[in-house]
Amino acid sequence: MRVTRPDLLVSGDTCGQSSLQLLRSLGQLARPPLVLVIGERVSETDARTLLCQGAAGVLLHRSAARNLAWALAAVLEGSRALSPELADAVINGRSPSPHCPGTDRERLSSLSPRELEVLALIGDGLSNRAIAETLHISPDTVKDYVRALCGKLHATSRIQAARIAWQAGVAPSPA
Repeated sequence: MRVTRPDLLVSGDTCGQSSLQLLRSLGQLARPPLVLVIGERVSETDARTLLCQGAAGVLLHRSAARNLAWALAAVLEGSRALSPELADAVINGRSPSPHCPGTDRERLSSLSPRELEVLALIGDGLSNRAIAETLHISPDTVKDYVRALCGKLHATSRIQAARIAWQAGVAPSPA
């Protein structure tokens, strides 16, 4: 029986979390294949994490069709590949740094007063059910608020939203 090993895998997911698991698993192999990640919502931080975990490249889904040919060639030749939008973010540091609370405050200006209340409660570590009880709304409504505020903040998870709340002073930072 003949066994083949791929030289390159293309992994697609929303924000890179599934690809991180794949990279960790492949890292256990003696000769892991190269991995090019295509994600829908990959931040500068996500891209850096994926690259540090062994990804050969990271492309954004919205521009992958335009960039796939050169990215595949670059990766197979031993280079790294990033979507131009991600490369700009990494080079110019567009994503807010952990020590720049003013940037987070600016991001919060797009939130409604109710979204700010929900964000503060997320920052306090409350579950959706506890937030619903506190604000006297349904858990489904809380889910809608969380989804909306994460979108406005460009947060890929409620943990990232909580970090933004802590840095902006909306919620006290955990001890």
